Amino acid sequence: MVLRNWKNIRDYDDCQELTAAQWAWEFLRRNPDYQRQWQAFWTTWQALEADYGKPPDRDFCAWKNDPRAWVPASECADGECRIDQDKVLIECALGARWGFHKFPPDPRDDDPVGEGRLSWRPRGEDPLPVLAEGEVSLAPEQMALVFDLSMPLRAQLDQARHQLQLEAGRRRREQGLQPRRVRLLRAHWTTLLRALDAESNGDGDQAREMFGTEILEEARNMVNGGYLELPRIPD
Repeated sequence: MVLRNWKNIRDYDDCQELTAAQWAWEFLRRNPDYQRQWQAFWTTWQALEADYGKPPDRDFCAWKNDPRAWVPASECADGECRIDQDKVLIECALGARWGFHKFPPDPRDDDPVGEGRLSWRPRGEDPLPVLAEGEVSLAPEQMALVFDLSMPLRAQLDQARHQLQLEAGRRRREQGLQPRRVRLLRAHWTTLLRALDAESNGDGDQAREMFGTEILEEARNMVNGGYLELPRIPD
């Protein structure tokens, strides 16, 4: 992919209009493993097209019988892929591996999300942590409540919602707690992209000096799976 000039923040002006789903793509496309896997996939795809043609003239029967067009179902942990005789098509398997539907986009592709050529696979809500006695260790944005499972839950859940709303308001007023919203995180995410682009450009030392080690670590974490959380953040 063509890297932006990470030293010039104006090169990232278009990021101000990105949705959460588009931000997720910006981080995924910078993942070196995705870049390598996509290139291997594309090489295989082109070889298959050379042998069996492109739609509408493709020989679909011959294509689907070619072992290059499949991977074992065991390599596709996502249950949404269509399994045919313990095999999964390579395009579906690659998408499932990285958390999206539709044909795997080229990392050089600027906006497959906005153009409808990529959609993120829904992620279920993670179970709330179960805290044993004496094991309460919370981040500043977290709050633990205790429920009595021997009593009816509806009233307790209503009370918990009320308490959580009051506490969220108090922490925003008194502690500056910021809600996670795309419009509030754009500037920070832009900094993460700049740090990643600096490293890819061989300017890691300059990036560390300008942005700090914590920013670089957060940026790397975003590329290595953290991007999957972004589509859940309200715009």
